[in-house]
This record gives sequence, C-alpha cells and structure tokens, in this order.
Amino acid sequence: MKYPILFSYYIISLIVVLIPLPWWYYSVGGIFQTYESPFQISLNFFGDSLILGNILNILLNAFRIYVVVNLIYGIILVTRNNKYRYSTMFWLPIFYFIDPIIIYFIINYFLGLALHIPISYPILIIGEENLSVTSQGANIRMLIISEPTILFWVSLIPTILYVLFLTIERKKN
Repeated sequence: MKYPILFSYYIISLIVVLIPLPWWYYSVGGIFQTYESPFQISLNFFGDSLILGNILNILLNAFRIYVVVNLIYGIILVTRNNKYRYSTMFWLPIFYFIDPIIIYFIINYFLGLALHIPISYPILIIGEENLSVTSQGANIRMLIISEPTILFWVSLIPTILYVLFLTIERKKN
C-alpha cells in the first residue's frame, strides 16, 4: 500500500463517524443542556427534550451520510494506490475548540450590547466557569460547563494522522 497513514486516517475517521455518541457536553446552569457531535445533537431545556434537536438531527444525519460516503470513497482509492484528500475529519475536532470562542463573543458583545445588560462570560473551552448577568440591581450567576467526551479525544486521532500524512507528503516533494 502506497499511503498507509492516509488509509489509517480514513478507517479511523469512518469508525468515529459511525459511532452514534456525542463529542461534547454543554450546560448553562443546568437549565439548558446539550450533548452534541457534528453528526447529532440532543437539546434539553429544563430537562425536556427540544423538538429543534430532532429537526437538526435530520440535517446532521444527512451530513453523516455524506461524510461516510466520502470516507468509503477515500478508502477505495487509497487501497488502489491513489491519493485522495478529504480533510473534513481533520477540521471537525478543531472547530470544537473554536466554537467556545465564538460563543464568548456572541454572549459578551452581541447579547450584552443588544440587550444593554452587562454580561460577564469568560472564555471557556474545557471546564466550568460562572456566567454573571447584572440587570436592574439583580445579579444572576449560572455555572457553565463545557466538557469533551472520550469520543472527542478519539476524533483527534484522524486529525493527527492527517497532519502526519501532509507532513510526509510535503517532505517527499
């Protein structure tokens, strides 16, 4: 086989995509909770499942099928010694580190400015922090939890393999 690292990238990516478990858990004061991956989402508000999650899951499952088809195509081409670069599984775990930064700006600046309410939300990628909102003399504090699951850490393996493949290819050229 001409591209064993790329082959490993596709096989492990396919396994990760087909496992129907969440990659990340978010909670806002226990009021709003979400378990999510790029291929499914579970939204809960006060312990009740939101219908929006079911609607989003239709789109996310379509995305899962699209990714699976491309990964299988990549596996077929690589076994025939053809180089096929499909980097979606490289990027998806990286977006989970960028996502909390986007949420930080939305909460602190967009909501704070739009609602004219001083909001103090720290940048939180992994762990627990307090969100503080002060309005009309009342101070509200909510515990924000952001935790990756084991499957998220497994999803980083294809990312590492893809970087390794690109590095080796660059050294060849």
